[in-house]
Amino acid sequence: MPAEMSHLEHDAAVVMGAAELSRLELLPPELVYSILSHLSPFDLVAVSATSRTLYTRASADHLWQALIQENVPGIQVRTPAPCRSFKALYRAHDPYWYLPKYKIWFADVNLTGRLIIVRYDPRRGCIEGYQLVAANRSRTFQPWEANRNVSIHHFDPVVQLHMDKTMIQLDAIDSADSLAFDSDSPAWARFNTINLRLVRSRTSSMEGNFSRSPSPASIAPPKPSRLLSERQMQNYTDSMYATIFHTRVLSSDEISFCASPKFPYGFIWPPPAIPSGHRVFGTAAKLSGGRHFKPETRPSSRSDLSDKAFVIKTWLATRIPGRAVYNMSVIADPLAVSMMNLPLAVRGDDAVDDAVDDDVSIRMQIGQELATYATLDPKLYTPTKEKPFRGIWVGDYSGHGCEFLLVTQPDDETPFDAESIQPREEESADEFEKRKHDETVYRGPLEAIKLTGDPNVPRGEVTFRVADLGERGLINICQYEPFEGVRIVKSQGHVGSTGFVNDSFIESQLLLISHDRLAQYWSEFGHVSFLQRVDIDGFLAPA
Repeated sequence: MPAEMSHLEHDAAVVMGAAELSRLELLPPELVYSILSHLSPFDLVAVSATSRTLYTRASADHLWQALIQENVPGIQVRTPAPCRSFKALYRAHDPYWYLPKYKIWFADVNLTGRLIIVRYDPRRGCIEGYQLVAANRSRTFQPWEANRNVSIHHFDPVVQLHMDKTMIQLDAIDSADSLAFDSDSPAWARFNTINLRLVRSRTSSMEGNFSRSPSPASIAPPKPSRLLSERQMQNYTDSMYATIFHTRVLSSDEISFCASPKFPYGFIWPPPAIPSGHRVFGTAAKLSGGRHFKPETRPSSRSDLSDKAFVIKTWLATRIPGRAVYNMSVIADPLAVSMMNLPLAVRGDDAVDDAVDDDVSIRMQIGQELATYATLDPKLYTPTKEKPFRGIWVGDYSGHGCEFLLVTQPDDETPFDAESIQPREEESADEFEKRKHDETVYRGPLEAIKLTGDPNVPRGEVTFRVADLGERGLINICQYEPFEGVRIVKSQGHVGSTGFVNDSFIESQLLLISHDRLAQYWSEFGHVSFLQRVDIDGFLAPA
C-alpha cells in the first residue's frame, strides 16, 4: 500500500488551500482511492494531469497492480519487477496487455494454421507466447465389437507448449527513454527499420515529481503514424527477425463488402464459421503490389485498434561481411529494400549516418511470413452446467496428426427451464433424475470448428456438427465395449480433397463418452477417432 497523507495533513490542506483544491482532493485519501479504483488506465492518467495531489493518488501502486491483474489470468502478479512500479510496468507493456488477457490466439497461416498461448511471466516481467502442440502417444487400434470391420484408433495425447521456439516475447522497458504514457495512445513503440531494433523517443518520465501540474500537451495524442508502427521482438536469433503490429477492426459494412461465401471468405479473419463480433483483414488482404502493406489495414486511432487480433511478421536475413555504400535516408522499409534487390546495411552500433561507407555487416532479407492472429470470446469455450461440451479440444486426425478444435454449443433462443420437466407415471426417483439430467444436458446443436487444420479441411472450418443432442438426434445407447452405456447421436463430418476442394459433409456419428472425452465414428471410412478436452489454464503459469 502506498504512503498516504495523514488525516492531520489532510485537514491542514483543507484549511490552508481549500479554495485551490477540487472537491475530489478534499475527500479523505481512502475515499479518493476507492473512487480511483473504478477508473480505466486512461482516466487515471487524465486525473493525474490535473494536480500534484491527484497525480500522487492516481499513481498509487495498488491501483495499477489491480489493472495489470485484470489482464493476467491464472497467476498472481505480486511484483512490478523489472520496473520500478506497477504503473511503469503497465506503461511498459501498453497497449499489448490484451495478449495475455485473452490468452488463446489462432493464426491464418497456410491451411494448417497455428495455435499459441500467450501469458505473462512475472519472473522476467515479459509477455510471452508459445505454440501449443500435441502428439498421440498411442499407435494401437482395436476392432469395435459393434462392427468388427470398424477400427478404433486409441488416443493418448500429450499436449504441451513448444518451448524451444518463442512466438512472442515482449520485454518490459522501464526507463526515462520510454514514451510518455498518455490518455489516448500510451507507449506506442517506434520501430527503427534501419537498425532492426526497438528505439524509444526521449520524453519526460511521468515517474518523477512534478513541480507543477502536467500540461495538457504532455498527454496530447501522438501522430497517427505511430499507430502504423511495428515493434520488434527480442527473442529471435541473429538470422531470424520478427515484429508484431496492430490491425484495425472492420465495420459491418466492410465485412459485407469484402467477405465471400466461399473459402477463403475474402481473407476476413476469423472466418465466418467461428462466432465473433470482431473481425479484421487476414494476411493476404493486408498486401498489395506483392509484399507492401495496405495502410488501410492498420489503425489510425486508438478506437480503431483491435484488441482481439494482431499480426506477426517474421523473416530471415543472412549476414554478409563486406563494404557497402548506400544512402540510408532513403531506406524506409526492409521490404522496399528487398523489392529493389539491394542488401540492407546495418551498423553494429547505435549510430546510423546518412551514408555508410566502411566495413559493415550486410543483411539480405530472405523470405517473409505474415500471420494474422485472432482470439475467441471466452464464453465460447467456457463450459456450463447446461452447455458442458464447450471448450478447446484436441482431436486425432490419423495421418494428419493432432489438431485443435473449438467445440461450441450456442445459447438457447429461449432460456431453458429445468423445472418444467415433471416426473412420469411409474417412473422411479432415480429414473426421473437421470431423465431430467439428460434433457438438461443433451439438447440443442453442437459444432466442432478447427483452430488448426490440414490440407483437406483447413483451419477455421467446421470438422463435424450435430443438429440435436437430444431425442431427435439420438441413435441409441451403445451396448458394446469399449463404449457400453455411451450416448450416440447423429452427426455430419466434413471431408475434402487435398487443397480443400470438392468438400462435403458426410453422415457420421458422435459418441458422447464424457464431458471431457468424445469420439467421432466416420462410418464411410470405417474408423473411430477420439477427441479430448484441453486444460488451457494449465499452461498459463510459467514453470
